[in-house]
Amino acid sequence: MRADLTFGRAPDPGPAFTTAGASENAAWFIRAMIFSGELGPGDRLPPGRDLAARLGISIVTLRVALKSLETAGYIVTSRGARGGSSVSDLETLGRCWRAWMRDKGHELDDICELRETIEVRIAWLAAQRRSSDELEAIDRANALLVETGSSVLRWNVAFHDSLARAAHNSHLERAMVEVRGELFLPVDAYLRQRRVEELVAAHGAVLDAVRRQDAEGAAASMRAHLAETQSVIKLTVEESGQFQADVPADPPGVSRGQPQDRRSSPR
Repeated sequence: MRADLTFGRAPDPGPAFTTAGASENAAWFIRAMIFSGELGPGDRLPPGRDLAARLGISIVTLRVALKSLETAGYIVTSRGARGGSSVSDLETLGRCWRAWMRDKGHELDDICELRETIEVRIAWLAAQRRSSDELEAIDRANALLVETGSSVLRWNVAFHDSLARAAHNSHLERAMVEVRGELFLPVDAYLRQRRVEELVAAHGAVLDAVRRQDAEGAAASMRAHLAETQSVIKLTVEESGQFQADVPADPPGVSRGQPQDRRSSPR
């Protein structure tokens, strides 16, 4: 577990509590850190009392959240003096992704559309509002992969976070963190479809436009980058045959050739 873990990096680090129970929100927030790569395979979670305090919940509520994540396969927990919780290995997270696709795959277009709305606007604002120090911070974040050997997911998160800070809109930054928690693609799946160099080039195009203070260019580059990411996710879904494997048998009187209600069909 890295010492600089910042729980999404939005100005308000607490989870976005909704009408769901506190343990469900806590589980969502920890899972979001795994989705974004802020917590990677094998990383240890902070000690229970520290984690509960950061999330603003009781230790009992946290235990319920961790148990649900363990049951779903996202984390493993060991007992004893050296015990604790850590993120599952890459193979297990791959199985979690397939389960996530069964539950969320039909929402994929909506999630990607929301992400585009948020992050294209962030890029536009960052180009207009960034200071020289913030430009330097974006540049440093984009160089992390080469200079420090940072994981692809963590490097990606650092770039988008530094861009969002330069936009000077805390609500957009918060929204970006939240939508990121709904979008899950294991890094090994991404790299089967695209090379790291392509992702570096996409970030570089956004950065160059921000450096020139070209708001329209930054927005266009971000839109192209996100469209490419969405295509990778869809290719991965097709490659996995996830939905075909889970199609139920036809009900009586319905043939496979009949049109289905689009609301119940994966997009």
